[in-house]
Amino acid sequence: MSSFPVSIKALMTLLALGTMTASAIACAPLPDAGTTSSPGEAVVADPAIEPFPDDWEAVEIDQVLTPAVRDRILQTVATDLDRSVADLRMAAAETATFDGCMGIYVPDQMCTAIALFGFRVVVTDGDQSWVYHTRQDGEGTVQNPTASGSRNGLIPDFIPRPVEESEPDPEDHIFRSVESGSLAGYVKETVLLSDGRLLQRESGQVTAEARLSAEEVAAFQQVLEDHRFPNLHRLRYVTDAAFADYPTVRLSARYLETEYIDLALEDAPDALQAIVQSWNGLAAEAGLQ
Repeated sequence: MSSFPVSIKALMTLLALGTMTASAIACAPLPDAGTTSSPGEAVVADPAIEPFPDDWEAVEIDQVLTPAVRDRILQTVATDLDRSVADLRMAAAETATFDGCMGIYVPDQMCTAIALFGFRVVVTDGDQSWVYHTRQDGEGTVQNPTASGSRNGLIPDFIPRPVEESEPDPEDHIFRSVESGSLAGYVKETVLLSDGRLLQRESGQVTAEARLSAEEVAAFQQVLEDHRFPNLHRLRYVTDAAFADYPTVRLSARYLETEYIDLALEDAPDALQAIVQSWNGLAAEAGLQ
């Protein structure tokens, strides 16, 4: 069940490139539970920029994000924020492939089905941080407002790319949260399946189960759409506590995923906070703890 229009769903074939992680065309809408990726589809390169690597997402970032491109991006960001360039620094960057909307998802908005090679970048002043999408030459830089706005020194980065291509997820799920990272190897998973079942597992074993009504499922899907969950894809809002084995939580809707640490959730973007609050409330109302 999905609240997304057919016209947007029709773009999913082109949007589902590669492994549907960083190699996907950014700005994919929230996928239906039955949506699968289409590995090996051709990428339509932007003809205005040559040459380009055969596998843009596999290239080392320092090979393509040159000092001149960095300076161009920071100058655009400084103008956008009405700040001095000297106050800003680029904290993280990764290659990305965007559609005609530069990977910024807006509900019900149609985007040109072209693949534009570029970057996702995190810019910070040390207190606040902003996420921007830009073309590979540093032009066309636009803010991702959903993913921006973390504060009090919470500087996001990007979820590390897997060394090997992962296996397709066998479960027909709508949304999932996985809490992990403690010294004891504790893993707690809560997953909403496409048939309305809400399962909770600990270390792989089902510990609780509930069934949601179609209306409850649709209401949660609407929350994901209203708060533009696709725009949080690949962003990671964690602090140094994660390296001390404090648990982190990864949220995913099929191939779309983001990660946070609850110690700093109140400093994360408002959209992420709203989604987490809705998801936790849904689980609590269903009797899952």
